[in-house]
Amino acid sequence: MLPESGNLIRVNPLEEEFGWPSDSGEGVWSSLSEEKKNEEVTEHLDDSVVLLASFHAGSKLFFACTGVIIESNKTTTSFLTSLSLVRSTDDDSEILHNLRIKVRFPNNNLCMGWLEYYDLKYNVAVVSAPPFYVFRAARLDRQPQFKYYSEVVAVGRCFNSGTLMATAGMVTDNRRRIYREELAVSTCQVTMTGVGGPLVDVNGDFVGMNFYAKEETPFLPRDKILQLLMQFKTTPPRFWYALYTHLDTSKACGSPESHSSDLEGSSGWQMKNNKREPSICTICDPQHDSALKGRLVKSLPELDRWPYDWGFVSVESRIKKFESRGYPLPVLEDCGMHLRYNFEEEFSEDIWSKLIKRVASNMSRSVVALASFSGEARRFACTGVSIDCNGSTTRVLTSGSLVRSYDDERKVTDDITIEVRLPDKRLVAGKLQHYNPHYNVAVIIVEKFRCTRTANMDKNVKTGTLSEVLAIGHVYESGKLMAAGGTLIDKKSEVKCEELKISTCEITKAGIGGPLIDYNGNFIGMNFYGLEETPYVPKDIILKLLKNFDSEGYDFYNYVDFLTVAADFTKVPDLNEPNRWPVPKPYWCYPSWHDLKDEDTVEDILELFGTRYD
Repeated sequence: MLPESGNLIRVNPLEEEFGWPSDSGEGVWSSLSEEKKNEEVTEHLDDSVVLLASFHAGSKLFFACTGVIIESNKTTTSFLTSLSLVRSTDDDSEILHNLRIKVRFPNNNLCMGWLEYYDLKYNVAVVSAPPFYVFRAARLDRQPQFKYYSEVVAVGRCFNSGTLMATAGMVTDNRRRIYREELAVSTCQVTMTGVGGPLVDVNGDFVGMNFYAKEETPFLPRDKILQLLMQFKTTPPRFWYALYTHLDTSKACGSPESHSSDLEGSSGWQMKNNKREPSICTICDPQHDSALKGRLVKSLPELDRWPYDWGFVSVESRIKKFESRGYPLPVLEDCGMHLRYNFEEEFSEDIWSKLIKRVASNMSRSVVALASFSGEARRFACTGVSIDCNGSTTRVLTSGSLVRSYDDERKVTDDITIEVRLPDKRLVAGKLQHYNPHYNVAVIIVEKFRCTRTANMDKNVKTGTLSEVLAIGHVYESGKLMAAGGTLIDKKSEVKCEELKISTCEITKAGIGGPLIDYNGNFIGMNFYGLEETPYVPKDIILKLLKNFDSEGYDFYNYVDFLTVAADFTKVPDLNEPNRWPVPKPYWCYPSWHDLKDEDTVEDILELFGTRYD
């Protein structure tokens, strides 16, 4: 059975204390201060426990809870806490990315934070903030020795006062089974303020993370949390924008707090931003000329304009991180914003782990990632596949978009440099050998690299409508390999090139130029990008192009020669109307703007952001 619904109502006063405050020296703190060792435990708890709060635009509180520092390095400080901090109360599968997150550190300093990872099934979140080296991470590495009825301590912190609180109890069994089977239960009684806080043993070693129920405290044990953190670390963030940080690339048995996910079970975990394609944003998308966007930017106070100098990371370094990747600069300081159509975005349905071992091994040795640069600024990034090797020189097949000029699609960008991320993740220089603008195909030479596996183009594989296929991608920055499943369909491509075919594989821009294969690893074609399906150039066209490229007297730098003929190789394409290969440009999407309408006044805009217009 489930707890009474009244136990699950989200009521969260900022200062709802429980147990004993640390400065009282009473209760559990009294026993912890009896010995020098326990004094160290108290100091460690004080240094590692924080309070987090989320706010709607206009500084209206949404939720507040406790968190614990799990990592602090040169770039970020990360906290483990409850996903209820940003989870919708109306739809458990929805994360409110437009909320602003504030973190109160043990020294009472306040800073903005951002959602780094989350797991809907276990209601767990990792929030990150700028680095603060003076604080210590929780002792997750120590295996606590506890059994039923072992003494434990639940710890929390109030948001406004910063008061550290603790209450003692014992671990009991989850005999009533009203909670998820992964959850354990303690007799500690915490308020909603203690949600997300650590449960520790008498030595200060981490036992689990607390949730909330009226008469007892369910908690997620340490071993399950470590499993989740390992999953998070092996899957880079999905490039959700953070106010200060880098561009690494990073959806429910009763919820102990207000979500049924913790009590009733659900589907497996997902990372943030998975399958996150929203409807077209007519305000954010630069392809749509919205007068509202210009009025909004001009009317915002300095605090809401990007880049506001928060003093943690220099404005110059933040700008450089975007410009060096060829991305536009944001205009708004909004924790919910994200960069659409970036080159670090992974496949929404990545099934790489499900590939048979032989296919995964072959693909991991033949598929590479490439990026092109003009000066220090990156122009494009995509996937490629090794097609042959002569001595210590390997040739890679990829998309012509890697080198194609933005101004004249028949030409190659001048003074371009190419970098190739090899299967072992080393970065080496590449050199353009061949380019065909009609089919948007390029061949890149990688010297002093001998590939151990090439694309399997020799076998004659019969394919047809509804044949099952895999699109393979390789992310340039992270080096992550991905696979998206789908079928071949009988549908004409929207690209002018008539020989292109279509699969239902859903890829991102990172998968452009990657191989399309069958489930045995045989090469079917090379992928391009589509908003709904994925067009690809078939293997027979690729083989004819390669033969033409390698024919005697072929010269890439001879313009007429490299404009090779169409599919039957008997007629020359129209030089004045080359095929267009549209790839959506990256742009920043601001969920806070989506509540606005074109007829809104400046006063309406400023009211949305909680600022009085004078």
